[in-house]
Amino acid sequence: MIRKKTLTEFAKVINSDRYQYTESDIFLMEHMEEKIAIFDVFFRKTEDGGFAVVAGVQEVINLIEILNNTSTEEKRMYFSEIIEEQHLVDYLSNMKFTGDIYAMRDGEIAYPNEPVLTIKAPLIQAKILETPILNILNMQMAIATKASRVTRAAYPVPVSSFGSRRAHGFDSAVAGNKAAVIGGCVNHSNLVTEYKYGIPSIGTMAHSYVQTFGVGSEAERTAFETFIKHRQNREKNALILLIDTYNTLGMGIKNAIEAFKNCGIDDSYKGIYGIRIDSGDLAYLSKKCRAILDEAGFKKAKIVLTNSLNEELIRSLREQGVCADIYGVGDEIAVSKSNPCFGGVYKIVQIDNNPVIKLSEDVVKISNPGFKEVYRVYDNHGFAYADLITLMNGDSDRELLIQGKNLTIRDEKYDFKFSDLKKGEYTIKRLTNDYIINGEINTTEYERLFDIMGCQKYYLDSLKKVSPERKRLENPHKYKVDLSADLLELKYKLIKNIKAEIR
Repeated sequence: MIRKKTLTEFAKVINSDRYQYTESDIFLMEHMEEKIAIFDVFFRKTEDGGFAVVAGVQEVINLIEILNNTSTEEKRMYFSEIIEEQHLVDYLSNMKFTGDIYAMRDGEIAYPNEPVLTIKAPLIQAKILETPILNILNMQMAIATKASRVTRAAYPVPVSSFGSRRAHGFDSAVAGNKAAVIGGCVNHSNLVTEYKYGIPSIGTMAHSYVQTFGVGSEAERTAFETFIKHRQNREKNALILLIDTYNTLGMGIKNAIEAFKNCGIDDSYKGIYGIRIDSGDLAYLSKKCRAILDEAGFKKAKIVLTNSLNEELIRSLREQGVCADIYGVGDEIAVSKSNPCFGGVYKIVQIDNNPVIKLSEDVVKISNPGFKEVYRVYDNHGFAYADLITLMNGDSDRELLIQGKNLTIRDEKYDFKFSDLKKGEYTIKRLTNDYIINGEINTTEYERLFDIMGCQKYYLDSLKKVSPERKRLENPHKYKVDLSADLLELKYKLIKNIKAEIR
């Protein structure tokens, strides 16, 4: 078997689908490569009909860094092995990204059909980035959005992301834990996530650790005491003992208490200590263990619950009066188990200043044309009231919005549903950030994305501005995402012209 050269970071750029390069070859032969194309990344729906959490923009910008900093020789090494058209290999080997990227920031709350990210670039540059960008954003937004659901169900009890072993590969485990933190998890368990993103990892112990010391009560207690002895002065690991290897109430909790006492751990201990339960009736066992711990004088001992938890199970546990200080959630977040395919799409909306549109018998698949940006409107109570998608240039509603003047926004589907925004009664925020202009990265905006806890704080602050009925987990109240009058006129003009040709 012939072994290929070790893949470098540039492989992320060409982690693509064949058709994008087939089309690029045609564009090159037709001398279309300098046409300026605009593509939008957006999603059509979420699991619960509510919002999603943006994550992955940092890695998208990093794609451009990689593309522009990779040598011609290295690019040629890859392209010459997978593309047979020599003229296309020559073009791609010398290509750098010279366009623009606009996006919502990591941690932003986003709604269906609004552009999360927009690329404006020469046609081939924009075309070949489609799959890599979707690969990044679909995975990370699925996980961040699922983490948001789980952490909202658990609030105010914190949630840890423990799903690396169930993630779909190395990159998914590493970046997925980062996305889970952006979506509200207080921490994670992955070492490389800590190394790459600077978010401290945590860990407890496995059943195999306990079993390593033998079988039975004495072996379990020895395992606990040995763990405490070597970890009690370490900052990285909390003293959380896994008590369900043999019997939670009949053995585990008793050995944990004895081990704590024998090692001098009590409520005066400055670090975190407690127990973890990973099986059985978590509501019943946690309440029993809480009572036993309190009676023994360990009132500050934490109870960590794990075992295939998700937002529905957590909500059920809370209804049963569960005693939990931390929930550890694994595969449900790591692969967004109930909704593993996020469904973000990458659609062309303009070519050389000419807006374009995709029609479909399925109304939800009709795209919004033109070069656009998104504004969020807040009411006088500080709650997010509506999002308005406007054309980037020459949009009359956009100008009124920026100037804070009277404005009427209408539902695209129902003309009788409209809202009057009165001067002085609303505030706005532009959600679309300029990350790359003419191939140059806006370092100030880019650097903010590396502060993962800052991205999480941004998300949590934004969540506070979503009204309770709009952030409930089931049948959330519909949030308004409207098109400006000029954008709506453009959209229906294009539809009308196409329909006329069909007739």
